[in-house]
Amino acid sequence: MSSLDVRSNSFGLLRLTFALLVIVSHTWPLGGFGNDPGRLDNNLGIFAVEGFFALSGFLITMSGSRLSVGRFLWHRVLRIFPGYWVSLVIVALALAPIVWRTMRGLTEYPFASPPPSGFIFSNALLFQNQIIIGDTLTGIPAALIWNGPLYTLPMEFACYLLIAILMAGRVLTARMVAALAAAAWVWVQVAQIGALGVYDDRQAKFTLCFLVGSLIYFLRDRLLAGTRWLPPVALVVLVGTYLTWGFHQLGLVAWAFLVLWVAYHLPFKHVGRTRDFSYGIYIYGWPVQQMAAYFGATQLGILPYMLICISGTLILAVGSWYLIESPALRWKDRDPLGWFRRQPANVTS
Repeated sequence: MSSLDVRSNSFGLLRLTFALLVIVSHTWPLGGFGNDPGRLDNNLGIFAVEGFFALSGFLITMSGSRLSVGRFLWHRVLRIFPGYWVSLVIVALALAPIVWRTMRGLTEYPFASPPPSGFIFSNALLFQNQIIIGDTLTGIPAALIWNGPLYTLPMEFACYLLIAILMAGRVLTARMVAALAAAAWVWVQVAQIGALGVYDDRQAKFTLCFLVGSLIYFLRDRLLAGTRWLPPVALVVLVGTYLTWGFHQLGLVAWAFLVLWVAYHLPFKHVGRTRDFSYGIYIYGWPVQQMAAYFGATQLGILPYMLICISGTLILAVGSWYLIESPALRWKDRDPLGWFRRQPANVTS
């Protein structure tokens, strides 16, 4: 039996922090103040998303160890899709029409090209097939793009499906996850030399962080509770490689480990435990920042612009949680068709 209490953690606080850091990072490019802070190949926003994926890898593997495959996928769908679908509707039928009205009469809005209906239905399965609505959001630094960060959601869901496949094959084990993490590490290195045609394969980096988080779930007693020397060594590796060379070779793994170590050693155990606003912050941050930029908030300076955007995003995120996400999650234990009766897959460490 594990001696580490997996229910006592600060995951909620870290998720909230990472979501806000994405907004902070985007303040520079969306407000016209320059590039995101941090390394060009791994800026603050990407750094935060990598932290998200590490947390997700741990939590999703924990979920997969307790549920049947069907119920596991049902839970994932309920957590991702309802809030996401409503965010598409909010952008297409509320935010974009406000911008359109400043350009021309609202009677023409349904016939914009690309249309608002396309933004909703073309993107419904997470893949961002339409990122603009007509010519709204012209004249601002990140012109036209309504919700850039959503590109990470199919990457996240792909990781969920990978865990489901391992569950279905009854091979969700430490050894299998370690092998996949090693393969993802090689994938990152191959991308770094441009052999895949790109030098910044974010799917590779995110997947690696997810799998490191998954592996740490199996080794949690030894890595999160049993070693005192590993966290300071990982911190030195992370800072040293981020500032010099070797971040994608060693620092990325060190970061994923530190995120989970911090999650279990910070004292803020109750933040975000019953009310998780982080997803709403993530899916509404960019549209709010674009709206604020369009209506001139950037002229107030970088700090006022940032605070206005965070405040507006929090309003939408809180509404999303109470009106959409939390009600959807109440369906987790329902099984109207009897799909989820099979016992959980065997999981071994």
